[in-house]
Amino acid sequence: GGAGSADGGLMEKIGLARAQIRAARAEPNRATARVELDAGTQTNADMAGALPRIASALDLPPSAVRYQPDPDSARRGELVIVPEDMLAETVEWEGPSNLGGSIADPLVIGRYDDGAPLLLWLPGDEKEGRNSTHVLVAGGTGSGKGDAALNLQTEILSRRDVMMVFSDPKAFQDFRPLLPSYDWAVEGGAPSETMVAAVQAAIPARTRWLGAHSYRQWVPEAAREQRDPKHSCRPDGRACGCPGMPFMVAWFEEAANTLRFIGDDAFTGIAQEARSAGVALVISLQRPSYDQMSTSTRSSMPSVIALGCHPDDEGFSLPDEVLAAGAHPGSWRNRKPGYCYVVSPGIDEDRYASPGRTWRFTPRAVDAMQLLALWAQRHGAAADPVTARALKSVAGTAYTGRSAPDTAVSAPAQAGAAVASEEDDDSVMVDPEDADIDPEAELPEPQHGDDDPLFGAERGRKPGPQEARRLFAQALAEFEAAGRMVVGPKDFLDWCDQHGLSRPWVSARLKEAALDGRLEPTNQTGRWRIVPRPDDGPDAALTAA
Repeated sequence: GGAGSADGGLMEKIGLARAQIRAARAEPNRATARVELDAGTQTNADMAGALPRIASALDLPPSAVRYQPDPDSARRGELVIVPEDMLAETVEWEGPSNLGGSIADPLVIGRYDDGAPLLLWLPGDEKEGRNSTHVLVAGGTGSGKGDAALNLQTEILSRRDVMMVFSDPKAFQDFRPLLPSYDWAVEGGAPSETMVAAVQAAIPARTRWLGAHSYRQWVPEAAREQRDPKHSCRPDGRACGCPGMPFMVAWFEEAANTLRFIGDDAFTGIAQEARSAGVALVISLQRPSYDQMSTSTRSSMPSVIALGCHPDDEGFSLPDEVLAAGAHPGSWRNRKPGYCYVVSPGIDEDRYASPGRTWRFTPRAVDAMQLLALWAQRHGAAADPVTARALKSVAGTAYTGRSAPDTAVSAPAQAGAAVASEEDDDSVMVDPEDADIDPEAELPEPQHGDDDPLFGAERGRKPGPQEARRLFAQALAEFEAAGRMVVGPKDFLDWCDQHGLSRPWVSARLKEAALDGRLEPTNQTGRWRIVPRPDDGPDAALTAA
């Protein structure tokens, strides 16, 4: 009887008649009540299962009703009801929330359904008891995943002490205005494979630097010049003056493409080791199922921005306990772009099942994004010497670092210049690979083996061992100079034709180069990663200090 009078018969109506509603409190657009279930006959699981019936009884959408179990009790918890969906109105992005602030400050990517800001942190904070994190951005086609990524990226790139490397197989379709602000940006396939390997090489170099300067984890002080004797790498204890190390974000957009190309455990090493190195991994993909991403990688991604998805995919995006508390991104599918649940260190757990919505990016945002990219070029953090050397030790000339504002030319501008030069040029069109050929030069004398078939046979011109090594070393150097760091026999087709050499000959040279340490095998059969010629090791800055 008492329970019925307190809740208007609601608990009886949903089949939990003996449950008690206590300490109800009302806030603007949010009602919260303590629930005590009947001892011995009802559990928190019963309450979680009754949430759809509560939504039905109150004539509310399922996402408006949540239940947060008390971790110290099997029959107590908090029922939250948000009667009005404050997210229904689209709110456009108006620029970064904290231009010039630290990456350690919260990133504001939208708002919750009760109007509170939707926050996310990447670095850890020992005082707050918050661990650093990696982020999974998951959502189906039309769910607003692109806008969620832009919200997070514009917040990251507007901070003074962070650098970002970025892979996007879709050729920066959504991110082109931000291109100048990335430290390194690549498209899919072999360039992304090189980036994964380079980030893996940067992690131990960064960890060693942080350890040598007495940082247990990355903090904003690590990004500044090291003038504090407490954070010196010098054995005499005096301040070392080493350049600071900014926080690093490694972002892989449309990661399903990269995972298919490299293998489902492509990011496992980064995910498991990067957090202690001041590196946050961000992976964005439509369906984070275990047939696309390895279990080890998925379990090492503590944070998720879960947008609308197919109901069968909810369990891939959100933990079971968050789904049990009332979160159901499958109910949105692609009907509510930008609606999301965010699970991440630093967010109160009772917020995990509260829906939020990211800001909307429209064509009007392009000018502001371009200004932000210009600000990042002038005032954002550049890669520190240790990180830059480590990335270059794998990527070679493919890693150039972010260009200065006065030398940067956007990709569209470059393309436009190329088109203009072609239109203005009255000369004969020449294939780029034939540009250095002298049309007046005499043809070379025929050589033995010129008439032999090129492929499928071992025959053909056989250079001596010394010439073979010279020719092949030259070919690898040319690939490296062009920034093509992953190669295989098919990349040598034109080169074989030019030098009259067979494909089996090239395959044998590739294996020799791997034994010599000039190449390393990749996850793909027949594909090799070029090991750049070392000028300085990745720890040169550390040892010099």
